[in-house]
Order: sequence, then C-alpha cells, then structure tokens
Amino acid sequence: MTLNTSTPHDLSFTIFGTGALGGFYGSRLLAGGSTVRFIAHSDVDFIRREGLRVDSPLGDQHHQPVEVYRDSDVIPRSDVVCVGLKSTQNHRLVELLEPLIGEGTLILNLQNGLTMEEELVEAFPQAVVVAGLCFLCSNKVGPGHITHLDYGLVSFAPFDERGREQIPALMAAFSAGGVKVESQPSLPQARWRKLAWNIPFNGLSVLLDVDTNRIMADPDGRVLAEQLMAEVALGAETCGVPFDEGFMPKLMQITEAMTPYAPSMRLDYLAKRELEIEFMYERPLREVSKRGVRLPAVEAVARQLRFVDRHNRDQAR
Repeated sequence: MTLNTSTPHDLSFTIFGTGALGGFYGSRLLAGGSTVRFIAHSDVDFIRREGLRVDSPLGDQHHQPVEVYRDSDVIPRSDVVCVGLKSTQNHRLVELLEPLIGEGTLILNLQNGLTMEEELVEAFPQAVVVAGLCFLCSNKVGPGHITHLDYGLVSFAPFDERGREQIPALMAAFSAGGVKVESQPSLPQARWRKLAWNIPFNGLSVLLDVDTNRIMADPDGRVLAEQLMAEVALGAETCGVPFDEGFMPKLMQITEAMTPYAPSMRLDYLAKRELEIEFMYERPLREVSKRGVRLPAVEAVARQLRFVDRHNRDQAR
C-alpha cells in the first residue's frame, strides 16, 4: 500500500497510547481533519463518556465523541499506527501491534530512545517504518485530559527509502492540525540528536528532583547537563553521525527559554512508574561500547537511575 498524498484528510491514524504525547498529537490530527482512532489503557470508559480534552496554546480542544478502544478490542485497521506507548512496554509491543499491522501499514514510532525502529522492521517486514521525534512539553493531568505547555515540533526520519516516500503525506497531515514539522534524512543522527536532550534532562530531573528550569538556573546543574550532552555528542560521533557545530549551544538556549517543565521521566518517577532507562540510556551505551568507547558520565547516571527506580517502585508495593 502507498499512502494517498492528495490531501492530509485521506490518511487514517491509530494512536497507540493516549497519554501526554499520543493524546496531544491525536487531538491535533483530529483538528486537521484526519480520521483518528485511539487505544487507551485506564481511561477508556472516561473518554467514551466525557471525550478527550486537550488544553493548548494552539487552541483548546474537546473531542466528543471519540473513537477509543482497549488494546484487547477488535480495532479497525488504519493507514498509520502511531506508537506512543512508553518504551517500558516494548517487551509486549510486537504482540500488541500485530492485529493492527497489514501489508504496507505505516508504523510511526514516537518513542524516545535508540534501536526501536530496527526491532519494528524485524518484527513487521510487511510494514513501512518511520520515526517521529517529538520536541514537546505536554503532561497528562487527568483521565482524558492533556495539558500542552510548549513546543510540539515533530521531526520525521525514515528507516529506509519506503519510509522516505511517505514522509510528505505525514507532514501534510500533522501540519493541517497546526503542528510544526520537519524531515531529517538520517534516522541514526535524528535519534542521537534527540538523546542529546533526553539523556541530560530526563535523568537529572529525577536525580536532582527538579524541573528543567531549575537545572538551567543552577550553575552546577547546568554544567552537569553540558557534561552529559558532550558525552552524547561523542556517542553520536562514534556511531558515525556527528552533530553540527553549534547544535548543543542552541539546544541549551532552547531549554533555557522553555516553559518550566517536568520531563516525562520525572513524572513517571513521582508516580512510581517504571522509568524508560533501557532504550534511553542502556541501548546508546551498548552501541558505543560495540565500537570500543565508553561514556562514563552517562553510565553513572544510568546506574543511579536503575538504583532509584528499583527502590522507588519497591516503596509502591
């Protein structure tokens, strides 16, 4: 199947994971005229009854009725399946996605981390895989209720040429909903560029127990973020996708201007949910280790996160 690119309204989407990220982008796709189906977990009944509410600088939305399902329901297939689940659920991802994937289905992976697309291609060779890297400040504040605080850019990066051909249709659909979009030619470089923000600010927000603005305002917090970012840059270079000169200073400037924000890992920690350590930290460390390089500061943060994650979840039992 080749996606119809005549208008963005021709595409149908299934949003797998109706949280802060999936709920926001699904809402914007609905606002742009696309057909959107949602798969939710704990708030399916609430959304069926009350609808999906998204408060946003782009315009508040209250969608009612909403086509929403549990993952165990029989769900109509869509042209595009957007993976918005936390990567802590990836041990179940193939099983959960299987009923949704047909010949030529486009899997748009919105998760954070590294090497997820390779696993999706291996599991679903009949599908087309594209990464959607989201620079978004958004929180789920209640059942069926998302608050969008800032940003929202989606960078699309193809796994292969089949994906590259479909990116214009994706960009048109997201743009129709008011989402800023861009296309990046290299998936590995796009993933490492996203890690340059995620590794410092997700980890430090948990370990230092602060939001991004306090990391940036404190001289030691800022140096720690810069040190971790520099190691991520070394990792990217080791893997053959070096950052452009000026990329990291610009990323720090963007973070400094950002609305005070609790990254997703901090919210997971406060809610005593499992942290996304494997794909965000362990997989990048594994990739550079294969090439004979170590990232000691990133290793230290990963070990500390594993420690606090275990003890934090033990307290919830």
